Amino acid sequence: MNRALLDANTLIAAFDESHADHRRAYAFLEGVRRFYTSPQTQGAFLRFFTRPWTDAAGRRHEPRMTTGQAISHLQRILALPKHQFLADDLPFDRVSMRSLSGFKQWNDAYLIALAAKHRLKLVTLERKLDNMDSQQSPVLHVLP
Repeated sequence: MNRALLDANTLIAAFDESHADHRRAYAFLEGVRRFYTSPQTQGAFLRFFTRPWTDAAGRRHEPRMTTGQAISHLQRILALPKHQFLADDLPFDRVSMRSLSGFKQWNDAYLIALAAKHRLKLVTLERKLDNMDSQQSPVLHVLP
């Protein structure tokens, strides 16, 4: 694959060594010629690292990074030679509601439509998005 838009989970996993899917997301990036991020995926990346979180045992933890650390981490990613910025240049009324099953899937549907518009693959860790992809012109690539 030459050109791939990363969804937020893949972006986070690729650049967070403590993430359970880090190895496979990072290995994917090693093999791609160019990867893209958008304002939506960048914002989700920043939110993930700067929000408090709860572990599997129910213990609450401080954010993983300060806002300054998170933006510095993102800036290093954006400076990589393989990275390219992709503007959110598609209005939501052009997003397919095919198989949209709830409010949490709006961003996924948007990223699928954005990738299709720019003839990119949308790389994700989420198998549950398969039903949202176009059967005629699929853009979704679920990491194995």
